[in-house]
Amino acid sequence: MPKCNRCGQDVFIASRDGYCGDCEGIVRKQEREQRLQGIILTTSVDVPNRDIENILGIVASEAAIGQNFLKDIGNSIRDIVGGRSGNVQNTLKQARNSCLAELRQEALELGADAVIAVDLDYNEASTGSGGGILFVTASGTAVKLKS
Repeated sequence: MPKCNRCGQDVFIASRDGYCGDCEGIVRKQEREQRLQGIILTTSVDVPNRDIENILGIVASEAAIGQNFLKDIGNSIRDIVGGRSGNVQNTLKQARNSCLAELRQEALELGADAVIAVDLDYNEASTGSGGGILFVTASGTAVKLKS
């Protein structure tokens, strides 16, 4: 009986790569993560020392974050006396990282190696109820690079 190449468990039917069902999912997830991390994100219109083979399309992502009323009170005080708001900065950083991760996911689905001309935009909208919503958007052009 064949054995899984990863865990050594006996398998009735192994995948084409020789993994059991459990290990197959783990390995595929790890491979996807590696491909995601390998996608280049750049604000420039090219990738240094690499030629673009094909433009695959525009990719974009958005994040909208509601602001907490109590945090807003603290921010209002900071507006008066000056200073930085660590809560807002952390929220914006998380939103930015989320948007960039989503750009990579969309690019991967298109078969891209890179996203060029990445643009990040930040905006705020008042909800009129004492809170607000912070918006972060990211967009760029997914490209396939020459080998």
